[in-house]
Amino acid sequence: MTESARLDELDRLVIAALLANPRATNAQIGEAVSSSEATVSRRIARLRRDRTVLVVGALDSQISHRARTVFVRLRCTPGAGNDVAYPLAQWREAGSVKLLTGSVDCVAELAYTSNEHLYRVMMKELPQLHGVVATFSNQVIRRFATPHSWNPGILPDEAVATLRASRRDRWHERPEPDEVAPMSTLDERLLAEMIVDGRIGWQELAARCGVTPSTARRRTEQLMERGILRMRAVVEPEVLNLTVNAFIWLSINPTKLSQAGERLARHRSVLMIAATTGDRNLCGEVAVANDSALYDFLSETIGNLPGLIHADVAVSLRTVKRAGMLTEPT
Repeated sequence: MTESARLDELDRLVIAALLANPRATNAQIGEAVSSSEATVSRRIARLRRDRTVLVVGALDSQISHRARTVFVRLRCTPGAGNDVAYPLAQWREAGSVKLLTGSVDCVAELAYTSNEHLYRVMMKELPQLHGVVATFSNQVIRRFATPHSWNPGILPDEAVATLRASRRDRWHERPEPDEVAPMSTLDERLLAEMIVDGRIGWQELAARCGVTPSTARRRTEQLMERGILRMRAVVEPEVLNLTVNAFIWLSINPTKLSQAGERLARHRSVLMIAATTGDRNLCGEVAVANDSALYDFLSETIGNLPGLIHADVAVSLRTVKRAGMLTEPT
């Protein structure tokens, strides 16, 4: 039985509410899904215990100027996809790794701290992975949408807007600042705890960091408001009955790049879309219900993008790593 088959409609509504606001209170979620606070509490506890959904904090490496991002597509020798993807997922640089079917066999999102770091990864470390025959890289230069803002359309728009209104972190995208204020030792400790447990209470967070609850809350919310700490509910699209997860690599006329990226960012099937360098200048991830829905998305949405020159699509076969966390092999 698949994970999605074990969930009922209330489970999916609760997950959708966590996507809208990962730190929403049980009472706020109960109001959004028309259920009691106690029921919501039990559902969230079970969903998190089973790792159906994870709620985590994330350091925005670009806003904090800690790192930059590159998407790497890998073509492998026949049968070598696992031999490439699983070792790659162990790298600290790897935020996500997926096995695909299409023009490439694997895609990874890697973080790098300097051009020298990227040089080592691309020119030395990736070619050493057994089974790699070709690599293609696309550096992210502008994010239009990320999973922090994903709204799969399960909850009514009004409920999503209400939940988002109480978020303290920046769920939408904005250009990275020219300069960023340094973080203190306390900031780093708060960030480390939030990355492990995005729904940790202020009392417990304060106890772990040796400060008062009011200080813990104030300093954490400052990190959120600056865009350095961002909250995320991590869930595989299949859990929400979106059984086709695919990656798109598009070539867009540069004069239409922003227009195309912003249009895709508003589409509910899009988890992530970013402008990039390389052979494709707009790259993203989508999730839809079935092959027919993918056909409609490609023919109606992608096909009608302004400035479209070329489109390449690869369907995901398996998630090896998402949001910096390894998945359980099946």
